[in-house]
Amino acid sequence: MKMITLAAALLSVSAGAALAQGAPGARMDVNGDGKVTQSEFTNARVTMMMRSDANKDGKLSKAELEAGMAAMRKGAGGGAGRGGGMVFGMMDANRDGFLTRPEIEKMIGRRFQRIDVNGDGALSTSEMAAMRAGQPGGGGGGGR
Repeated sequence: MKMITLAAALLSVSAGAALAQGAPGARMDVNGDGKVTQSEFTNARVTMMMRSDANKDGKLSKAELEAGMAAMRKGAGGGAGRGGGMVFGMMDANRDGFLTRPEIEKMIGRRFQRIDVNGDGALSTSEMAAMRAGQPGGGGGGGR
């Protein structure tokens, strides 16, 4: 359970950066319908995480993930901190030392399911706001 909470923390930090402007989820809502679908959520999160791919090989090493997490925390007003190693180990399903898009998508899919409290397959503004605030049901440590 602690590892899931750490993964949620990583994704919450990235959510803070993604939601820094406008209504919760506005930047993720590509089609502007006021809801964030799982596809929109996944694409936004993967894109954000892959910005840490310093050598542009299409996968993240542990060092790249940790550097990316530190940069996101710094941009969100937090300290450099640590924790990338535990998250990395949990996400690296095949234990090859790299995170690939499918591995990242799997973790993000789990996160989406926790945030989508009403189970309608889309995140409302209130569900996104709860995620941003780290409230139960927002995936920050509670929820389903």
